Amino acid sequence: HGFERGLWHYSVVCEDLVETRLAPTFSDDARTGHLLNPGDCVAVDERCTVASAPFLKLADGRGWVFETKNRLTVMSPVNAKPQEARDFARGLWHYTSVCDDDVEIRAGPTYSDEARTGLMVHPGDCVAIDERCRVGAVWFLRLADGRGWIFETKDSRRVMMQLH
Repeated sequence: HGFERGLWHYSVVCEDLVETRLAPTFSDDARTGHLLNPGDCVAVDERCTVASAPFLKLADGRGWVFETKNRLTVMSPVNAKPQEARDFARGLWHYTSVCDDDVEIRAGPTYSDEARTGLMVHPGDCVAIDERCRVGAVWFLRLADGRGWIFETKDSRRVMMQLH
């Protein structure tokens, strides 16, 4: 068992949904019902190898995923190359909601309905952001209070504006 703790970011690079597991195993018995979509970016805080298969533990508590399955690459590190570092940043910023509607917080950096949390940011709310992650052309913002992620734009309309 190789095992390490830290903080890494991975994205789903296969074309299928990836279901998390309760433990680092391929077993269907350990499925959690939590799904990751192709292109989703996740924070990983533990990595281990079981029977020469690498597994990743999601930092948000949703469970474990496999890095590869049947020689297919499922998860790939984000920012493997230094010039991509602009796609991910950690710090502290303040944003305000500039749209007319409530914005539903997501469990991860995605628009996916499955990731909806039921929690809202209301028009005019000011929020602290401690992580920014670009998925495709869209910046996702992680709320510093731990409630989840929101998007900076949707359907080319600005949703959140950075305060300087």
